This record gives sequence, C-alpha cells and structure tokens, in this order.
Amino acid sequence: MILATALEIVGGLSSPSKMPCHSWSTPAKYCKTGKKLAQVSGSICADCYAAKGFYRMPNVKNCLEKRYESLSNPEWVNAMTLSISGSEGSGFFRWHDSGDIQSVEHLEKIVQVAKNLPNIKFWIPAREYGFVSEYLKKHNSFPDNLTVRLYRDWE
Repeated sequence: MILATALEIVGGLSSPSKMPCHSWSTPAKYCKTGKKLAQVSGSICADCYAAKGFYRMPNVKNCLEKRYESLSNPEWVNAMTLSISGSEGSGFFRWHDSGDIQSVEHLEKIVQVAKNLPNIKFWIPAREYGFVSEYLKKHNSFPDNLTVRLYRDWE
C-alpha cells in the first residue's frame, strides 16, 4: 500500500492548530458519553469545541464523517499505521481532536497502531470509561507509547 492510498482509506489526518502534531478525529455527534453530557448544562461537552467553529464547515464535516466510516474497513490498522508513519515527523500523535473511542474494537485498533509505531508517542483523551475498562480487563495494560487520559466532567 502506498501513502496516498492509506490516507484515502482512513480519511486523512487532521492538523489541529494548537497541537504540534497530526491527529485523527471523528464527528463529535458520535460520542457515546459526550452525546449525553452535551445535554447537561455546565458540563464540558455542553460547550463542545468540536461542535462549532471550523468543525461545522461542510468540508470538515464530510472529512470527519469519512473517517468515522473508515473504522469498518479491514485495512484500517495497516492504513493508519502507514498514514502516521508517512506523515508525522514530530514523534507525537493525538487521537480524537473531535470525537471519542467508539467501541472496544476501535480501541484495540488504536492500540495495534501504537504497537506498530513504537517510536511515536500517542495520546488519546477520552470520556469512554466503559470501553477503556473493558479493554483493560482483557489486556491488562496499554503499550508504553500510548497514554490514555480519561477525563471526568469535573476536571
């Protein structure tokens, strides 16, 4: 697989202006916990940055949707590995500047990408305690190069 094909499969990578590295994101509307918290006045998700600004532009919305749909592609892990290794020169990568973990299977795919790229330090902020807990029951830990930061609404 070539880099252009890999990027096409995963829907490309994003370049958040406040991050020194690339990211990969999905629409905030698919956040499992975030969708519920968005209805709670005063919660961090009630004022979700990924539901406003550039995230509302049609081209960005279409790209995020394509990324979400790409999760079902059986080549996703290989394509994501190549996309990151061929595009990211900082040594860092952030998962989900918009969106969140969709399932244990999604998290397992992210973990495999991290294992495939041991020289990249990955960071994933998440509110999906259930998926992370279920993953850890099966696997006990994350690779050393993957930091999973679970956020509570009161932080």
